[in-house]
Amino acid sequence: MALMIPAAALAAESFPLSYSSVGVEGSYIDSGNSRNKGGVSDNLSNYGEFGLNFTHQFNPNVSMLLQGSYAEPETRNTNIDVDMLRFSLGGRIHPGKFRLGGWRPFGGLGYSYTDFDVDSTGSSKTEDAIYLEGGLQRMMSPRFMVEGGIRARTELEDGYVDGQYFAGVHYLFGREYPAAPRRDVVLATKKEPKVEPPKDSDGDGVIDELDKCPDTPQGALVDSDGCAKELTKDIRETLYVEFELDKTEVRRQFYPEIENLADIMKQYPTSNILLEGHTDSTGSSGYNQELSKSRANAVMKVLINEFSISAERISTTGMGESQPIASNDTAEGRAQNRRVEAIVSGQYSEIIKK
Repeated sequence: MALMIPAAALAAESFPLSYSSVGVEGSYIDSGNSRNKGGVSDNLSNYGEFGLNFTHQFNPNVSMLLQGSYAEPETRNTNIDVDMLRFSLGGRIHPGKFRLGGWRPFGGLGYSYTDFDVDSTGSSKTEDAIYLEGGLQRMMSPRFMVEGGIRARTELEDGYVDGQYFAGVHYLFGREYPAAPRRDVVLATKKEPKVEPPKDSDGDGVIDELDKCPDTPQGALVDSDGCAKELTKDIRETLYVEFELDKTEVRRQFYPEIENLADIMKQYPTSNILLEGHTDSTGSSGYNQELSKSRANAVMKVLINEFSISAERISTTGMGESQPIASNDTAEGRAQNRRVEAIVSGQYSEIIKK
């Protein structure tokens, strides 16, 4: 039912002043009040009904509904199939501007003509009824509207009342909206005194009188007080140091890369580093596990002794031969697998630019 759709899922569109629409409707008929009132049509089980609608809204307060609908109910006690065809015509009243959370209420009054054909006997019956209805409508987009509500239909001959719960979707066309307000050109009859605009010395969009941060960097995004907004970002830097076969000594050729990593850690003093040692598949796995740990510790000593990085910011682990990055079947691949990977992680704040 359209009334069950969360309001947040629907766009907040305005209703046109007038429009026409075509749509589909599904409904559930509670025919309990007609039990044992007379013939076949007065003794039906509850049933579902499908309809096609045409509506026209004449102005913000008045619209009309023309509907043709079909159903295949059964008789309550004998389960005889019945074909039902119904035509309805009614008028609706809408409050011009009143809304319930974006939904527009409506109330209506109409007339229904219904034809019942009994499949087993070939007999038929018609009935006339009037109905009262009430419900809610909402624009989903400029072209589509949903609605839902309830009708009470009173059969004129026997006087019983059936309830109908309905929901539908409409496609709108021939829409008319309010005209844009006219802007008249007013010519000044005298020269107004020149008014100096308030100053904004740092050009951040907040005048000096209200600016609590008068020296904001050019191009920075600021808040209502003129202070730069900052964004917390993650630091991610990775280093690879390769080793000779069965060695733990860090070769001098890798010192410049280790120094660059140390500079990043000094630039971001809250960052930490994880050193992961790795080996190729030469030797036993237990020996390789110890060897990989020793290689990680060797890089840690270079960071501490050569580049003054605190030991408290460094952690090491040995991965052994478990995570090769190349094939161990070639000398070149084994050389790549004899390595230490260093991963710097942390966070820093950066001024957001416009």
